[in-house]
Amino acid sequence: MTTPPVWLNDTVEIMELCNQFIDRLNKQPASVRQQPVGITLNKKTIPSLFRQGDVADNLWDLIKSLEEDHRVFHIRKKQQQDPFAPEYLQARLTLQDEGEETLRSWLQREKGLSSLQEWRNVVATNRHHFPGKIEKLSAHRIAVQGMEEKAILDVFVCLADYQQAGLSLRQLSSRCFYGDSKFLDNREELIRELYPNFYIAPRPVMVSVFIPAIVEGILFIENQDTYTNAIAGNMALCKNHILVYMAGFKGSAARVRQPDGVSLHYHCKSNKVMQQQLEAWWFTQQTNKWPVFFWGDLDYSGMAILKALKQRFNEVCAWPPGYQLMLTLLRQQKSHQPAMTNKQAQQDPGTTGCEFSDEILLPAMRQEKKFIDQEIVFE
Repeated sequence: MTTPPVWLNDTVEIMELCNQFIDRLNKQPASVRQQPVGITLNKKTIPSLFRQGDVADNLWDLIKSLEEDHRVFHIRKKQQQDPFAPEYLQARLTLQDEGEETLRSWLQREKGLSSLQEWRNVVATNRHHFPGKIEKLSAHRIAVQGMEEKAILDVFVCLADYQQAGLSLRQLSSRCFYGDSKFLDNREELIRELYPNFYIAPRPVMVSVFIPAIVEGILFIENQDTYTNAIAGNMALCKNHILVYMAGFKGSAARVRQPDGVSLHYHCKSNKVMQQQLEAWWFTQQTNKWPVFFWGDLDYSGMAILKALKQRFNEVCAWPPGYQLMLTLLRQQKSHQPAMTNKQAQQDPGTTGCEFSDEILLPAMRQEKKFIDQEIVFE
């Protein structure tokens, strides 16, 4: 048995990966085990590994060291995968002969209750602190490096002190979770389950807007570089369009068309006369005759953004002038394979509700099996 690597306690996702193995082993005792316990590497088991960059490369090197230097795992790589795909894509880990004993020693996890069972026991014991339901809190173990289950739960209990403080989710998280403003991200629904009367101040969606002197339409732009290039007057294609930049899926937020849910920031050279008319339409006080378009990357994620945007701006559709140029380049093979830019996990949205997208753009991407980014169009 080897001593734990010095980096283990500082690498949260690998620690969680190791704990997942012990959890599964505890659920399936050796006496009834019919096949080796294994875990496939994907975005759910170790998210940072699937974000392109040095962090992912370093994580993969550390995982490989657990096979080669510490003899904990066997790594079985997926066969016949795209030659451009990272080698860890869908790789499967199983334990070597002494792997279970090694992990239990490193993690100080004796055979018995799994970490999830221990978490559920702590939640159940403290049930009386929460006026709402605890099922969502019990469903999945919440882990914080260096904190025991009871200490983590105590922080959720202390949320009760801020029920009517009018804090945003980030402010609440920072005050209760030791200065970490992002800990409660994606946990707002959990808080409302625990505390049905909890008031969380909405966090306005930040929207950048440019209004030209003459307006012929509204154009939502996915990427910042394209937006800044357009407002600088370097893209004749966009002339006479109100240009809107909201960064990805933020335009699908339910609050985006409510006055207290959005903050519109106008470029200094915007046509101020038209601002009132734009806001009257934006906040659904009146309709207008301007056509509404979306223009983003020619990939599945871009089409998914369009689909989501239509939930709030029903009239929006894909912008033909921009996408036709990209479509031509796609068919000329001036495009990239999904794995080349870590887009292999993007999901085909099926349909978007936009005829041009559903009948022209999506079929072209499916046929070519390639994507192209918006920034390729620069004039």
